[in-house]
Amino acid sequence: MKITSKILNIPPYLSTTWKNIVSLQTAEKDGVSFLIVLLQNKTKVEIPNLDGATIEQIFNAHALSLEQDSSTSIENAIYGPFTMKLPMPFNSDSSTIDSLASSLQHNPIQENLPPLAEDILKKISKVARAFGLDDLSVLPTAKEDCNCLYCQVVRSMNHDKTEETEEEISDQDLKFRSWNIQQTADKLYLVTNPLDANEHYNVYLGDPIGCTCGKKHCEHIKEVLST
Repeated sequence: MKITSKILNIPPYLSTTWKNIVSLQTAEKDGVSFLIVLLQNKTKVEIPNLDGATIEQIFNAHALSLEQDSSTSIENAIYGPFTMKLPMPFNSDSSTIDSLASSLQHNPIQENLPPLAEDILKKISKVARAFGLDDLSVLPTAKEDCNCLYCQVVRSMNHDKTEETEEEISDQDLKFRSWNIQQTADKLYLVTNPLDANEHYNVYLGDPIGCTCGKKHCEHIKEVLST
């Protein structure tokens, strides 16, 4: 007798892989307990007089086999669309990108896939972009109500691209800067026209406040005070 996550071997009744087995159940006839194995071809195999520990081992092995099959199915669903035939040697010309893009497609069968972890999506996005797909215009638009791998990845790539192109703007950046200000000494500032370096003034914020332009309330003093 051999019971693993791959096979069920109980001589002389049965020897097969779990892939050929649809279900298991126990029954009792005339005081004799049976393990009933239903095969893919709809044949029922009745195995009598198995002790409780053996039956439990068989059910556990069947459950483990189902879990492994489920994991394999999910991996195939996730990575199947990314099985691509890439031109060798790889180059970034338009024909190569078009060929790669055509290998990626929306898959309605996967529309109810669970969301992939963010780090996995980012890794797949980086791989796709490494192959020249940072121009999302060559790819079909992702469907908002679909969770297939393709749509998840394209949405992630769109999000990453938006984050990269959006610059963080500080409050200081939002202020219109008509002059460049540089402190050159204690209470002394050099005010320079950013469009004409030859136009510059020295502003002193001591007592009295003054500017080399000669005006008491000039824009240069105001600009230094505002910074």
